[in-house]
Amino acid sequence: MAVTAAVIYQFAGSGGAALNGVEVDWRLLGEMDYVTGNSSSELKALDGKTVKIPGFMVPLEDDQREVVEFLLVPSPQACIHVPPPPPNQMVYVKMKRGTDAAVGPIWVHGTLNLVTKKSMYGDASFELIGEAIEPYK
Repeated sequence: MAVTAAVIYQFAGSGGAALNGVEVDWRLLGEMDYVTGNSSSELKALDGKTVKIPGFMVPLEDDQREVVEFLLVPSPQACIHVPPPPPNQMVYVKMKRGTDAAVGPIWVHGTLNLVTKKSMYGDASFELIGEAIEPYK
């Protein structure tokens, strides 16, 4: 199945390694029906693929100097409010290596998995095994 509404990108990650993948937006992530677990064919085609997703970091750890686990959300207002955003508007990110905490908007590069992950801030419909982050431009 071809991904039709995606942008292919290349990014030089940490250590100069090139990261290639698909740019994913929150509209596409919103196509996941978090009640049934069903998603569009376009979204299913990205399961296990390298992507980059824009958003805001919500660290899940107390150590703010080096973040390994965080939620990626589409807006700064979606961070830690009750009730939390719907699961299809949160991505659980686990970085391969710790990264600095980010205050503004970022891109997160990594491998996308369509699995539900639980956190103290709510369920996320997606997991991203993070390779790198960069400021959103």
